[in-house]
Amino acid sequence: MQIHRPEQTSRLRTALNTILSLVSVGNVSHKNFQQGTNDNGFDDIEDSFQYQCAVQNKCDVIITINLHDYLGADFSKIQVLSPQEYVEKYL
Repeated sequence: MQIHRPEQTSRLRTALNTILSLVSVGNVSHKNFQQGTNDNGFDDIEDSFQYQCAVQNKCDVIITINLHDYLGADFSKIQVLSPQEYVEKYL
Protein backbone atom coordinates (compact mmCIF):
# COMPACT_ATOMS: atom_id res chain seq x y z
CA MET A 1 0.00 0.00 0.00
CA GLN A 2 1.46 3.32 -1.09
CA ILE A 3 0.64 6.18 1.27
CA HIS A 4 2.62 8.96 -0.35
CA ARG A 5 1.37 9.78 -3.84
CA PRO A 6 3.60 12.45 -5.40
CA GLU A 7 1.29 12.95 -8.41
CA GLN A 8 -1.66 13.76 -6.13
CA THR A 9 0.49 16.13 -4.07
CA SER A 10 1.58 17.89 -7.24
CA ARG A 11 -2.03 18.24 -8.49
CA LEU A 12 -3.15 19.51 -5.09
CA ARG A 13 -0.36 22.11 -5.01
CA THR A 14 -1.29 23.29 -8.50
CA ALA A 15 -4.98 23.56 -7.56
CA LEU A 16 -4.21 25.40 -4.31
CA ASN A 17 -1.87 27.83 -6.08
CA THR A 18 -4.60 28.56 -8.62
CA ILE A 19 -7.10 29.26 -5.85
CA LEU A 20 -4.59 31.39 -3.93
CA SER A 21 -4.02 33.51 -7.03
CA LEU A 22 -7.74 34.40 -6.97
CA VAL A 23 -8.40 35.00 -3.26
CA SER A 24 -6.87 36.43 -0.12
CA VAL A 25 -6.37 34.40 3.02
CA GLY A 26 -7.91 36.06 6.07
CA ASN A 27 -6.67 36.05 9.63
CA VAL A 28 -8.68 35.21 12.70
CA SER A 29 -8.06 36.71 16.13
CA HIS A 30 -7.81 34.74 19.33
CA LYS A 31 -11.14 36.26 20.42
CA ASN A 32 -12.89 35.21 17.21
CA PHE A 33 -11.34 31.75 17.42
CA GLN A 34 -12.79 31.43 20.93
CA GLN A 35 -16.18 32.61 19.64
CA GLY A 36 -16.00 29.99 16.91
CA THR A 37 -15.13 27.33 19.45
CA ASN A 38 -18.08 28.18 21.68
CA ASP A 39 -20.79 29.18 19.17
CA ASN A 40 -23.65 26.74 19.76
CA GLY A 41 -25.33 27.97 16.57
CA PHE A 42 -22.93 25.74 14.62
CA ASP A 43 -22.82 21.95 14.80
CA ASP A 44 -19.52 21.84 12.91
CA ILE A 45 -16.72 23.76 14.62
CA GLU A 46 -14.78 24.07 11.35
CA ASP A 47 -17.73 25.92 9.80
CA SER A 48 -17.91 28.12 12.89
CA PHE A 49 -14.21 29.01 12.51
CA GLN A 50 -14.71 29.82 8.82
CA TYR A 51 -17.70 32.00 9.67
CA GLN A 52 -15.79 33.88 12.40
CA CYS A 53 -12.82 34.42 10.08
CA ALA A 54 -15.10 35.69 7.28
CA VAL A 55 -16.94 38.08 9.59
CA GLN A 56 -13.71 39.39 11.15
CA ASN A 57 -12.25 40.02 7.70
CA LYS A 58 -15.45 41.76 6.54
CA CYS A 59 -16.11 39.27 3.74
CA ASP A 60 -19.31 39.77 1.79
CA VAL A 61 -20.11 36.12 1.12
CA ILE A 62 -19.37 32.59 2.24
CA ILE A 63 -19.77 30.14 -0.65
CA THR A 64 -20.61 26.60 0.39
CA ILE A 65 -22.34 23.50 -0.93
CA ASN A 66 -23.64 22.87 2.60
CA LEU A 67 -25.94 25.82 3.29
CA HIS A 68 -27.50 24.02 6.25
CA ASP A 69 -24.12 24.13 8.03
CA TYR A 70 -24.46 27.92 8.29
CA LEU A 71 -27.96 28.21 9.75
CA GLY A 72 -26.33 29.71 12.87
CA ALA A 73 -24.83 32.57 10.87
CA ASP A 74 -25.90 36.16 11.42
CA PHE A 75 -27.11 36.97 7.90
CA SER A 76 -27.04 40.69 8.63
CA LYS A 77 -23.22 40.36 8.74
CA ILE A 78 -22.59 38.07 5.78
CA GLN A 79 -24.38 36.26 2.96
CA VAL A 80 -24.13 32.49 2.74
CA LEU A 81 -24.68 31.26 -0.80
CA SER A 82 -24.34 28.05 -2.77
CA PRO A 83 -21.94 28.18 -5.72
CA GLN A 84 -24.95 28.27 -8.08
CA GLU A 85 -26.56 31.14 -6.14
CA TYR A 86 -23.29 33.06 -6.22
CA VAL A 87 -22.91 32.63 -9.99
CA GLU A 88 -26.52 33.66 -10.63
CA LYS A 89 -26.25 36.71 -8.38
CA TYR A 90 -22.77 38.03 -9.19
CA LEU A 91 -21.50 36.61 -12.47
